[in-house]
Amino acid sequence: MNAETFEKWFTNQLLPNIPPASIIVMDNAPYHSRKIHKPPTAADNKATIRKWLEEKGIAVPEVILKTNLLHLVSQHVSCADTNYDVDKMASDNGHKVVRLPPYHCQYNPIELIWGQVKDYVAKRNTFKLASLKPLIEESITRITKENWRDAIKHAEKLQTEDTARDVVVDGYIDTLIITFTPSDDEDSS
Repeated sequence: MNAETFEKWFTNQLLPNIPPASIIVMDNAPYHSRKIHKPPTAADNKATIRKWLEEKGIAVPEVILKTNLLHLVSQHVSCADTNYDVDKMASDNGHKVVRLPPYHCQYNPIELIWGQVKDYVAKRNTFKLASLKPLIEESITRITKENWRDAIKHAEKLQTEDTARDVVVDGYIDTLIITFTPSDDEDSS
C-alpha cells in the first residue's frame, strides 16, 4: 500500500459511499498520513529545501550550507504543515477524520474485524491463489452489524479502562516528590 493508492480508494470508494457528515476513524499508517505541505528533511537535496523555503516567502542566502537550510525549515514549520491530505479530502466532502493515538491500534474496532476476516480465511485457505479472493470476499460478507457493535464496545471498554488507569497513575505521580538536600557527610554523596 502507498499513499497514492490509498488516497484514490479514499476518494473514489469511501467518500461517495458513507453517510453525510461521517466521522472517519484513522490510524497512523504512513499511507494514511501524507502531509499536504510536507516540510523537507535531511534526505532532500538543497534545491528542494531552498524551493520549499522560498515558496513560504523566506529569504535564503545564495550561498548556504544544507544544515543551515534545515535550521531555517525548523524555524518556519507551522501547524499548517502537519495537515494531512486525507483529512482535507474528508473535510472538503463534509466529513471529519479523527486519528487514533499513535501505537494504540487496539482502540480501532476494525482491527478486531480484520482479525475475524483473517481467522476465517486462515481456517479455510487451500493455498490456491484462485480461491483466495472469493474466500476473502466470503469472509467479509459474514461480518454482521453485531460483529461491528461488539468490536466497537470492546474498543470503548479498552479506552475506558486505560483512561481509568491513567488517572490512577497520575495520582501516584503527583504524590511523588523528591527533595534533594545537601548531605552532612560529603563522602556519602
